[in-house]
Amino acid sequence: MKPILCIDPGPSSGGIAYMASDGRVHAIPMPATMTEQIDAIRHIAATNPGIMAVLEKVGFHRPGNSAVSTAKFARHCGHLEAALYTWGIPYTEVSPAVWMRALGTLPKDKADRKRAIKEIVARRFPHLTITLKTSDALGILCWARNQS
Repeated sequence: MKPILCIDPGPSSGGIAYMASDGRVHAIPMPATMTEQIDAIRHIAATNPGIMAVLEKVGFHRPGNSAVSTAKFARHCGHLEAALYTWGIPYTEVSPAVWMRALGTLPKDKADRKRAIKEIVARRFPHLTITLKTSDALGILCWARNQS
């Protein structure tokens, strides 16, 4: 089975999910520091040779966000891309609209949509403790598994 690493890059609300070489699925909240993020990606890559990654395509300015927070988020996304590059993990990007479509019809309201995604992935991965921090990364994994 081809291992897949999926990243929802939110620095405080994102997560990492991956399907290991043995087919087991794992999910963790986004580690707090750049060093912890790089260590997590390094460990996942070292234990899953040939892993490929899918990174949620975000990191652009949104009206209403401050320039400082936009720049901070873009740097965070760049750090994750650099970590993938450093460990030789090829990656693709997927927009939120594309991976969410794979889960079915979702509510328009953001809070309701986040709860719905959490419920959907909890049913698909009953062995995991799903949180709002890991649910989007697992949703991306649902999409990625159907792309091969």
